[in-house]
Amino acid sequence: MYFQEIINGLHLILNWGSLLMICGGILLGMLVGSLPGLTATMAIAILIPLSFSIPPLLGIPFLVGIYKGGLYGGAIPAILVSTPGTGGAAATVFDGYPMAQKGKAKKAIQMSLVASTVGDTLSDIVLFMFMAPLAMVALYFGSPEYFSLFVFSLVLIAGVTGQSILKGLFSAFVGLIVSTIGIDSVTGSSRFIFGNLNMASGITFMTMLIGLFAISEILIQAEKGLTLKKNADVNTKYGKQDRLTWNEFWRVKKVIIQSTGIGTFIGIIPGLGAPIAAFLAYSFAKRTSKTPEAFGHGTLEGVAAPEAANSAVNGANFLPLFAFGIPGDIITAVMLGAFVVHGMRPGPDLFQNHAATMYAIIWGMVFANAFLLVMGWALSGIYAKIVTIPKNLLFPGILAIAAVGSYSVNNNMFDVKLMIVFGVMGYLMKKFEIPLAPLIITALLGRSIENSLVQSYIILDGNLLNLFLRPISALFIVLALIFLALAFMPKKNKNKSQQ
Repeated sequence: MYFQEIINGLHLILNWGSLLMICGGILLGMLVGSLPGLTATMAIAILIPLSFSIPPLLGIPFLVGIYKGGLYGGAIPAILVSTPGTGGAAATVFDGYPMAQKGKAKKAIQMSLVASTVGDTLSDIVLFMFMAPLAMVALYFGSPEYFSLFVFSLVLIAGVTGQSILKGLFSAFVGLIVSTIGIDSVTGSSRFIFGNLNMASGITFMTMLIGLFAISEILIQAEKGLTLKKNADVNTKYGKQDRLTWNEFWRVKKVIIQSTGIGTFIGIIPGLGAPIAAFLAYSFAKRTSKTPEAFGHGTLEGVAAPEAANSAVNGANFLPLFAFGIPGDIITAVMLGAFVVHGMRPGPDLFQNHAATMYAIIWGMVFANAFLLVMGWALSGIYAKIVTIPKNLLFPGILAIAAVGSYSVNNNMFDVKLMIVFGVMGYLMKKFEIPLAPLIITALLGRSIENSLVQSYIILDGNLLNLFLRPISALFIVLALIFLALAFMPKKNKNKSQQ
């Protein structure tokens, strides 16, 4: 059965429209990712409204292309100007930038490209293998099991997406409050709309995303000062021998494979994300290397390890999203919004109703990796020059696109005002180092959490302690409590040492 659906999915994605949309998304994603301050998440959030009017097999592959291209593109400024375009590329700076300083910028960029595509493809294969079986397991989940899983996931995400679990929990709480705005699905009463009928149907998710990412980043860059001066530290000159060879790739294959394993494992766990995978893989590669002293001075292994790991997170991140409807990080939360907009809400029922379409999208991910390898290799020199665009020419254009995107969701200026409000909120959260991921995820899942809580309360005869009488529910609640205890423990020890 699964094999037939996989073949049907391949037939669906093999059309010029879908393949061209993937290529267009990759080009745009690499462009966005190569610009410090811009992210693939921001690009997807802004461009999701443009996909409303086209079929899912055109709109979602386009967003997948942006996703893949943007995450790879983040390595370009990390290598050239020691400024990672994405959090996952932060560890790439350690050896990528020293290579650029030695005139080996193109070799480093191509190494990051090959490691990224290999890691991402292997991770997508894992998604192929385990997605449907995991979704079948999810069919046995009732409301109590889902509520317990939501609690565990939120605690995990809140604890690992920032330096302080209290800030993470606060962000999650704000997201839950945002999710309650509008009409109560149980009682039918209005909540937190303050007499404004524009909010009766709740906060528009796309508007919130555009504000939290695009507008907040514009405010931060404006605070730093937007000048016409180009970055003087950019090294875009290449040596004659500055290209990656087959022998060099074969020499680091072991590092790529082990880093892919680390990234895939990290990606399956909600909340950990690409930065953690990249740093763990870099540390492990250095620890197991025969020449650890070379790390930090411009070694190919130091570029390959974090890039393979942060890309391997991509496919694995979709496992909890597709099977349980729980996004693993911010960008999969944004992609969740895209699936919902196109009438395919991720969860166990997804493969009952849209199996062939879902496999078509995963095939699109695999094809995107192949296209990224070819296009990224051909454009590795050209995209390297994008980082020289002055920011005060770049960000006004982004502001205009963001405003148009917010307005186009409901053709309502109120959404543009909301975009500004969430932009200021995102700016303040970034200033105070409060993570955005818990807010985004709880705002999106808040209604599902509330409904599962109400249904669990009814099923358990009004006593939520009965969650411990159901094995799966008890497991997730106990894991959440253990994680909370572990998260607070280092802080207590630190306080004692300071006293």
